[in-house]
Amino acid sequence: MVELYRADDDAKLKEYLGDELYARQKSNRHFCMPVSKNAYFLAFYWCDINHTQRVDEERVSIYCGETEIAFFLTNSQCLKIVNAFNQEETTFRILSEFFIKLTASDFDNIECLEVDINEFEEGLITAEKPLKTASARIISLRRALLKMKRYYEQLDDVMDVLAENENGAIPETLVNHFSALSRRIDRLTKSVEHLREYVTQVREAYQAQVDIEQNQIMKIFTVLTAVFLPLTLIVGWYGMNFNMPEYEWRFGYLYVTILNIVVCVVLCFIFKKRKWF
Repeated sequence: MVELYRADDDAKLKEYLGDELYARQKSNRHFCMPVSKNAYFLAFYWCDINHTQRVDEERVSIYCGETEIAFFLTNSQCLKIVNAFNQEETTFRILSEFFIKLTASDFDNIECLEVDINEFEEGLITAEKPLKTASARIISLRRALLKMKRYYEQLDDVMDVLAENENGAIPETLVNHFSALSRRIDRLTKSVEHLREYVTQVREAYQAQVDIEQNQIMKIFTVLTAVFLPLTLIVGWYGMNFNMPEYEWRFGYLYVTILNIVVCVVLCFIFKKRKWF
């Protein structure tokens, strides 16, 4: 028999667990352990991997006994899965089907996210200048992937406990189902970790692009400094308080002006020839 309650129905949850176990599971982010010789209780925080930007998380709690399985949840996606179950199925069969359907499309969603990151990387590399929004996008991706990683790590721990079947409550024909689920979620976790490493590489590529742009700016300033440094020397030379011959020459001012222009042109020619700008 399948029972459905709201996620915040603490009074009903205490009826299944008792005060001591209720307080114990409440203090843990995720939880899974035998309740009696023929029942298990598990809890985890559900994550909608299609909308990982949402801050709020919902705790999903499940009590699974020999003849009764009770779900404590509110989100529409999990509700849709539970409402589609055949009431005549065994409780632990329903439990395994719940997690199968919960993660059914996750590989496709992760693949779509990988394609999205790849397109983002191509946009960064082909852009003439570093995108102003790239840094915020990278932070957003890393935050989302971290949330997904924690979500799958919870499920992985829960599946490991169920696959061990410590109290023998799970029929032997279904133990392999939970073992397969454990391997499936482990692959999902590794896929997310791979994407996190990929985003790290994208961040490094973006940082390299920013560094290149900064180096180009510094190169321009260096060239300008190199051009005007000889002019500063000339100005300093003729600014000395000495009686120089050029002071008495009627073309002295024109001479210094032409000298400055020639120096600038020669330096610009040299820098251009060496491809410094």
